[in-house]
Amino acid sequence: MRKRSVIVSGGLAVLMVAGASMTPVSVAGQAKPDASNYKVPKTAWGEPDFQGIWTTNEMHGVPNERPKEFADKPTLTEKEALDRRERTTQGTVGAEGIGNYDRAFRDTALGYTKQRVSAQSALVIDPPDGRFPPLTAEAQKRRGAGGGETGGADIIGRGRPADWTAFGAWGRCITRGARTLVEPSGYNNGVQIVQSPGVVAIQKEMIHETRVIPINAGPHVGSNLKSWAGDARGRWEGDTLVVDITNFDGRAGLQGAGREAKLTERYRRLGPNELEYLFTVEDPATWTRPWTGRMTLSLDPEQYELVEYACHEANYSMLNSLSAARAEEKAERDAQTKKPAAR
Repeated sequence: MRKRSVIVSGGLAVLMVAGASMTPVSVAGQAKPDASNYKVPKTAWGEPDFQGIWTTNEMHGVPNERPKEFADKPTLTEKEALDRRERTTQGTVGAEGIGNYDRAFRDTALGYTKQRVSAQSALVIDPPDGRFPPLTAEAQKRRGAGGGETGGADIIGRGRPADWTAFGAWGRCITRGARTLVEPSGYNNGVQIVQSPGVVAIQKEMIHETRVIPINAGPHVGSNLKSWAGDARGRWEGDTLVVDITNFDGRAGLQGAGREAKLTERYRRLGPNELEYLFTVEDPATWTRPWTGRMTLSLDPEQYELVEYACHEANYSMLNSLSAARAEEKAERDAQTKKPAAR
């Protein structure tokens, strides 16, 4: 939910804080666990079983690219990882202003979260330096002309909004972008996977986007049919689910990729409660080579569940933002009208 009403008595709040200090926090590095001896469970029809409600809370705070101060460090120390998480959580608390719920009610707050804290220095793991590949000359020209990074996932867009189209796709509750079906934010980081013969469906708690993936369903739809989230086709390679996504319309954020981009996702279980997610983005018109990122998801069947995402029910942010913009413009016109004439 974008806004949640929470009433907590003083006594309960004290108990929550006291309990939080006793909640252990573990830090997970980039090194992949040895999954060679793990036997992946199967569905009744014999496919690897990924079903359940997972969360990417542990990846909260991990940047897309490796910061320069960690240039030679694919993995942070425990202190560095915990400090980064706390800074990120505090940043999300302060970013949304009045009416926002505070740190104690964040899915990712240290002392409250049950999930581990990732020590990956960046989501990008290839190129090995943890940075995006160089842009092509075409992409540099496009961005230099103000094209930016295809801002489909922006919440409120840029500058004073002229009308409703100035708001990003996230703020309009359409999509957070092609890749963010799994990528976490400050809250609502649940991911539910449901399977049936020939189909895998992956639903993200944030906006309740769902990617329906037909398995071994033949070629993609025609190249003239484009959409926000693209066209997905899946297949099993052993115990790994491989999903190829094409036919993007270029409006959903994919770090600046265009309409001809291809996103390849790989999901595999590393253990009973851990799922690895690898994603490779290819777009020769934007980058000089493909790049790959990595995240992990954890299973928490005892506590975690997807909650309603009431994005625009009683959400006045767009109306108020547009009203405020018009009020500011009127105030500026009035000021100009009242200004004494120059002598």
